[in-house]
Amino acid sequence: MFEVGWSEILVIAIVALIVFPTKDLPRLLRTVGQMVGKARRMAGDMQAQFNQALREAEREADLADLRKSVQDANPLSDIKKTLDPVRTLGDDLKTAVTAPISPKAAEPAPAEVSPPATAEVPPPVPAETPAETPAPENKDGSAT
Repeated sequence: MFEVGWSEILVIAIVALIVFPTKDLPRLLRTVGQMVGKARRMAGDMQAQFNQALREAEREADLADLRKSVQDANPLSDIKKTLDPVRTLGDDLKTAVTAPISPKAAEPAPAEVSPPATAEVPPPVPAETPAETPAPENKDGSAT
């Protein structure tokens, strides 16, 4: 705070010897020492109070940050953020399915695809139909 060197102390001592009588000088030095001690204690107390107030302000700021982080830590919103790509994909599929189909897109395009010239395609096999089985005959030879 105040830096007083030996030269300044010597000047102060010489001025004090000239101004004050020698018999009052010990009492004066004692009073000055007590005042300096009180000033140092007051400065120390003030610094301690300032440091304490600073620590309390830091604690309150830390508590406010912690409170905000706890309030922001919503597990439901974290899950929603995680599943957001899946949700957008589902929304895209839903709009694609429910979108009206244009009449041009509904008409089938003529498919004139000829088989390749080098490949031999076997003729279509006719579907087998069950042969008509004769009705069972009675003993007298008539059909039922």
